[in-house]
Amino acid sequence: MITKKMTLLEIVEKHPETEQIFRDYDEFAGECLLCNGLFDSIENISIKYGINSDEIISRLNILITED
Repeated sequence: MITKKMTLLEIVEKHPETEQIFRDYDEFAGECLLCNGLFDSIENISIKYGINSDEIISRLNILITED
């Protein structure tokens, strides 16, 4: 299960299929999240870019449970 305290690196390393979800938020953030926030937690990314952390965590967890 993915939590808001996990870094993007931890998530993508354990679940490479989640990369596309982060890419989906690049345009909203105005930059590449995996390029500029790889070592940040979901919580920090949420604060920095105004992304809804509950939404992204939900999407990530749904994806990894589908496998």
